[in-house]
Amino acid sequence: MPNEFRSAFLILEKIFIPATDTFSLKETLECGQVFRYQLVDGVYHLSAGEHHATFTEKEGGWDMEATNIKFFQKYFDFDTNYDIIQSKVQDKGLVSSAVSFARGIHILRQDLVETVFSFVISQNNHIPRIKAIIERICTALGEDKGGYHAFPTVEALASKDTDWYKEMGAGYRAEYLSGIAKRFRDEGVPSFDTLSTEEARKLLMSYKGIGRKVADCVLLFGLKRTDVFPTDTWILKIFGEEYPDVPAEKLAKILVERWGEYSGYVQQWLFYEKREKKV
Repeated sequence: MPNEFRSAFLILEKIFIPATDTFSLKETLECGQVFRYQLVDGVYHLSAGEHHATFTEKEGGWDMEATNIKFFQKYFDFDTNYDIIQSKVQDKGLVSSAVSFARGIHILRQDLVETVFSFVISQNNHIPRIKAIIERICTALGEDKGGYHAFPTVEALASKDTDWYKEMGAGYRAEYLSGIAKRFRDEGVPSFDTLSTEEARKLLMSYKGIGRKVADCVLLFGLKRTDVFPTDTWILKIFGEEYPDVPAEKLAKILVERWGEYSGYVQQWLFYEKREKKV
C-alpha cells in the first residue's frame, strides 16, 4: 500500500515535521477525531478532503509527503500555541494528569461536510467499522486521485438514497446520511461564520440524525469552536462521582461553564486518557 500511494501522486511535496512536547502524530490521529487514516508498516496514510499525506517516523519527528503541504500545516493546527493553552488549564489534578498523558493532541481543522458525515456514521459505532463505512463511501463516490479517493462532493453524496447507504453498511444511519446530503444539495451547506456557538449548534441539530453530541463534535472538529464539550460514555464515567446521574447534555453545559473557550481541548485530553487507560 505505501508504494501504491507513492507511485500514484503526480506531484508530492515533502517536509519534515518535528515532534514537540505538544504535538504527537499518533495521539492526534488516534484520539477519535478523524477516521480516514491507516497505519501500514509503521507509516501513517491520511486522506482529508481531496488531499493525501504519508508520514514516516524519523528521529525527532516525521517525514511528510503530501499533495499540499500548506493544507496539512493548517489541518494540523500548527499555528496554535498549545503550550499556552495547556498552561491555562492546569489544575494539579484531573486535567493536569490528562495533559501530561495526552499533551500531543492537536485539534484538527477538518472539512465541515466530511466531519458531519463522519460523526453521523460514528453514532453507536466502533472505529474500525466507522473507518470501513467511510472508506466504502469514498471509494464509490469520491474522485479517484490515483491510489486514494477524495471525499465525495455534496452532489455525489446526495445522488444516493437510503438503501444505497445501507448497502455501504451505515445501518439505521443511512436515512440520516441520505437526508442530510439532499438538504445540503437543495439548501446549500450553511455558513456558520456569523453564528454564535449556540446558534450553530441549533442549526446543526435541525438536521435529522444530528443530536447534541454529534453537533458538538462537528462544532469542535469541523468549525474549530473550542467552547464545546462533546460528552459520551467516557466523559460520563470521568465525572460520574462528581456529577452522579447528570444527563450528558446537562453535563456538557456544566463543563463548558467550567472551561469556557478551552473546553474542546480539555475534552480531548480527558477523553483520550480515559479511553486508553480504561480505568
